[in-house]
Amino acid sequence: MDLKIPETNTTQSSFRSNKTGDEPSLGDSEQRDSAKDEGAGEGAGEPGRFKRKMGNWVFESVGGFYMPTEDVTKLSLQRQEELLIRDLIYAFSGVPSSHIRPDLPIEQITKVRANQVEKVRFKINENFSGAFRTLATELLPLIGYYITVQSFIEDASMSTGCGRSLSLALQKTMQQYFDLQSGLETQLQEKKLDLHQLVQRLRPWLVTMQSLANLTSRVRSLKLNSAQMLTLIDEHQEHFKCERLKLLLTDVSHYYMKMVQLWTQKGVLYDVRREFFIEDTSPGDMSSTSLSPKQCCHSYWMNRYCIYMSRLPSFLEPEAECIFLAGKYLNVLRQCNVQMKLMQASLSFVPGNQSHVELIHSSYELPAHKLYEVLVQEQNLLQHLDNLQAYFLLQQLDFNEALMEYYADQLECNVDDLRPEKLHKITLRLLQYSSDPFKHLLRSQLMDCDVTTQITRRMKRLKAGRQEEKETEAEAKAEQAKQTAQQEQPKQTELSDPMELTDQMELTEPEELVVQAKQPEAMKQLEEVKQPEQQKQKHLVYQPSAEFELSSEADDSSRMPEQLSLYGYEALTLRYEPQWPISLILHDEPLEQLQLMHRVLFYLHYVQRKLKSASSKSDRAEALHKRMLQCILHLEQHMTHDVIKPRWQALLDDVPKAQFVDELISLFQETLDSCQVMCLLSEPVTFVRSLFTLGQLCLNFKLLLERQESEQDFDASLTEYEQEFNGLLIGILELLMELARATSSCGNEERESCKQLLQRLEEISQELA
Repeated sequence: MDLKIPETNTTQSSFRSNKTGDEPSLGDSEQRDSAKDEGAGEGAGEPGRFKRKMGNWVFESVGGFYMPTEDVTKLSLQRQEELLIRDLIYAFSGVPSSHIRPDLPIEQITKVRANQVEKVRFKINENFSGAFRTLATELLPLIGYYITVQSFIEDASMSTGCGRSLSLALQKTMQQYFDLQSGLETQLQEKKLDLHQLVQRLRPWLVTMQSLANLTSRVRSLKLNSAQMLTLIDEHQEHFKCERLKLLLTDVSHYYMKMVQLWTQKGVLYDVRREFFIEDTSPGDMSSTSLSPKQCCHSYWMNRYCIYMSRLPSFLEPEAECIFLAGKYLNVLRQCNVQMKLMQASLSFVPGNQSHVELIHSSYELPAHKLYEVLVQEQNLLQHLDNLQAYFLLQQLDFNEALMEYYADQLECNVDDLRPEKLHKITLRLLQYSSDPFKHLLRSQLMDCDVTTQITRRMKRLKAGRQEEKETEAEAKAEQAKQTAQQEQPKQTELSDPMELTDQMELTEPEELVVQAKQPEAMKQLEEVKQPEQQKQKHLVYQPSAEFELSSEADDSSRMPEQLSLYGYEALTLRYEPQWPISLILHDEPLEQLQLMHRVLFYLHYVQRKLKSASSKSDRAEALHKRMLQCILHLEQHMTHDVIKPRWQALLDDVPKAQFVDELISLFQETLDSCQVMCLLSEPVTFVRSLFTLGQLCLNFKLLLERQESEQDFDASLTEYEQEFNGLLIGILELLMELARATSSCGNEERESCKQLLQRLEEISQELA
């Protein structure tokens, strides 16, 4: 930036921005910086929207008025005071004076950039009275502050986007400053103003102009979107405690808050600049009739909207979830053809006032409560939850006994020999006399892997999702650091100003992180504990799905056979296919958790049923038979009675007490997570694998009881089964005791669950001892 210093006896001139086409006052350094900016794009220097040669303040003659040639030393004190007041008023409005000059050599003036003017010191002619100079020096920083702010206003007013918004808002604030200067000049002409009064009138503007100059300099040096600029203004008003900055923030945030209002109260995204933190990936799907019920599913609404955190002002971050869900639920209700009266309240942000928070929460509560009513009252959510408990969690014994009976032949077949169509016909025949209005949603399903593999796959998928988020976040931080380094301006130690606070207030730009609406995180993982190596089980007639062993290796759960030979009792499970909008809550993720629990419970119940149908050949065999049956029964009842039943009942009791749909989602997911973790059906899969190994041993023993063997061969086989069963049971008990210890990584509820199961198995463990 160039400042041309005139001769002493020149015309009275104005300190203003040069708008000429050739701009002869531009210094060589400024030209090089400008050219560098144009070539670097988003690199170092000022952002693209401020690349034109701005803020080149020069002296020009104005209006034909001439400054008298006066020797200050020969003037009376009264005349000195009048002259100094006049020059100060002009200087504070950007008009230079022969008696108030920059404290820099002329050759350095030409190298000062527009956003560095606020750092320039000014000094008063030393021929003025020392008392006058001491009194007036306090206000001299106003000159640099004014030039910085006014040059930003003139340059940004020709741009678009957030810079123009700030420029227009600054004009309103500066108008008050101009009115004050005009009033001071009038009082001076009427000889009603002295230097003390001038200082008192302008002193409150020191902090205001300093904060505005600091703000505009930061905006020049950083490439910001609207949200980041609002964050910067908010940080400045918190730092400077300036009321005019609060008004400025309210004014500048008007456009953004209007977008928030339309989204939260109408469900409409009006974002022509692409600066709102929510984006619709399917902007054409706004009509209630545009999507079929099959299309309008949970996965559709999970992926429809993207959230860009870098487009969210910091003062709205606590309300981000409410803002997002308010508009989302309005569109969900629109797709459900639900009629409701929408809010219509003006939304604005006033620092220190929480009225916008109350409006945002009200905007969220209206559709969230209406959607809750639709799901619970109109869609009969409680009936669906009862069905899940009865069908998947073995809480309706009649249904499960009938299921075992109808599928008896299919359960003992290899999964490759089963036909899904035939299983579906059997399921329809089983349910034909049921009074359940939603029985048609129940299906049978054959899985392509065993339970341990399904658990491992699910946990890997969840971990991969979390890892992807971390990588995206790391990339955003790296990009942010790169941009910050490129945008850092050269240090100019010559222009350091003790009052300058720019370096003390660094803008932390929000990360450019795109996230999707997510369900709560999966259950906590159990810590894998060291287990003794078990003797490999010998199979008689049936071959198990895999050779399961208790393992102490950390990666044991991931080393599964690629191909498994599954039998019907291992692969069969149920599937529930709720329709829209109930599928908003009962979607694939929670239903997969129910399938996992159902497969384990179904397997234990199948083993128990097989053992009950067998008869023992001797007292010794009967004792082992009884221990096996008790062990399987206790394992099943612990899961169904101790863990699942009380938690599911609490869920059914809490659903009618809820108010918003998010409470339903949270209650349902927390119940599933709690049940799965309390049943120890999560990673590591050591416990789950041991259950299936134990169950297969019991099935093989049942076949031994049915075979015709000599007494000697039977006794030898019986001894082998006793050793294997005792070894497996000891391993399970040691695992439970390890998890129940206070030093384990399990939570309190998990430890209590392990203690409950140990109490159930206490009688059998005493027999082993």
